Amino acid sequence: MQFGLMTQIQMPRPWTETTERTAYWNALDQVVAAEAAGFQYFWITEQHFFIEIGHCSCPDMVLAALSQRTKTIRLGFGVILLPVHHPYYVAERVATLDVLSQGRAEFGVGRGTSPYMVEPLGFRPEDGREVARETLEAVILMLEQERFPGYKSKHFDLPPRHVVPRPVQRPHPRLWVAASNLETFEHAGRQGMGAIGVTRNTPAETKPFIDAYRAAIRGADRSQFVGRFANEQVGAFAMACCLEDDRLGRDVACAAARWYYGDNDAELNRSRFATAGGVSKISDKIGRRSNDELIADAMAIGGNPDTVCRQVEKWAEAGLDQMIFMLQAGHTSHEQVLRSIDLIGEKVIPRFGTADLALTA
Repeated sequence: MQFGLMTQIQMPRPWTETTERTAYWNALDQVVAAEAAGFQYFWITEQHFFIEIGHCSCPDMVLAALSQRTKTIRLGFGVILLPVHHPYYVAERVATLDVLSQGRAEFGVGRGTSPYMVEPLGFRPEDGREVARETLEAVILMLEQERFPGYKSKHFDLPPRHVVPRPVQRPHPRLWVAASNLETFEHAGRQGMGAIGVTRNTPAETKPFIDAYRAAIRGADRSQFVGRFANEQVGAFAMACCLEDDRLGRDVACAAARWYYGDNDAELNRSRFATAGGVSKISDKIGRRSNDELIADAMAIGGNPDTVCRQVEKWAEAGLDQMIFMLQAGHTSHEQVLRSIDLIGEKVIPRFGTADLALTA
C-alpha cells in the first residue's frame, strides 16, 4: 500500500481578508510535512468558480511551488480537466512540472462534468469524453516525440511544432484518470491508465469494480492504450483525520466527510456531483449512517492510528494500491491536519509495504 495526500483547498465560510491566502500557505506546509512523514504522493484537483468547495483553480502553479519545497514526494495533477485546455498548453504544463520537480510529475486527467464549472470556459459537458480522449492522444504525442508531428481529429487540427520543454520522464509521466463513478474503473483499465476513485462507497461495494479494472487492463489490447505503457494502479481518496483521541479523530473525519458530501450551506453545493445522481443522493447515503457506521464501513477514515490502520486494511483487501487522505476538508483545522500527517507517518505508514510500483513497459 502506498500513501498520498490530496487537497481541494476548501474554505467554508465565514472568511476574513486573509483566509484564502492562509489556506494556500497552509497547503504548502502540509505537503512539506507529508513528505517528511513518508507520504509518497500529493494530489491536487482542478476546480473553477466553486467558492468554499474548492479554491484550487491553478493546480499547476501550486505544484510548481511545491516542486521547489520538496525532493521526493510525487506531485500529481488530480486531475487536469482536459476539455477546457488547449492540448499544447496541457503538454507544456505537465512537462514544465516534470522538469521543475526533476521527474516527479503524475499526469491525472478528467473531463469535467459540472456545467456550472466548465460551460463558462467554452465547453459542453456532453462532449467531454470524446474531447478528452482526443486531447490526451495529442498530448501524448507532444510529450513523446521531439517534434510533434501534428494531429487531426473531429475537434482538433493541430500543426506540427516543437513542444517545449521536454519531460524528464520518458516517454511521458504516468497516466491516471478520475474514477469517481464506479463504472469508470473498467474504462480506465481498457485505456491502460491508473484510476483514482473516492471512498463514498464501501470497500465491499468497490471491490468488484477494482477487480473489473484489473481484468480489463491485463486483458486489453495494448495498442488501444492511450499512453505508451500500462499504469496498473488504483487509488482512492477519503476524508480523514488521525488523532491520539480515537473518538475525536472519528468525529472530525466524519464531520469533514458530511461537509464534503453535501451537508453544508455553500451556495454552490447544488451544482456538485452532476454525474453521480446529484449531491442529495450522495449526502443521503452518508447521512443514513452514524459516525461509527461511517468508520466501520471505511467511507470516512478516522480515529486513532490503530483504528485508521484497520480501515486502511479493508481498502487494501479490496485491492487498493494507494490510500489517499484528504485531511484538509470541511472545518478541520490546520493544526489537526498537521497532527494527522505526523501520526499517519509515525504509526500507520510503517505498518504497510510502501515499495513504489515500477512502470510496466
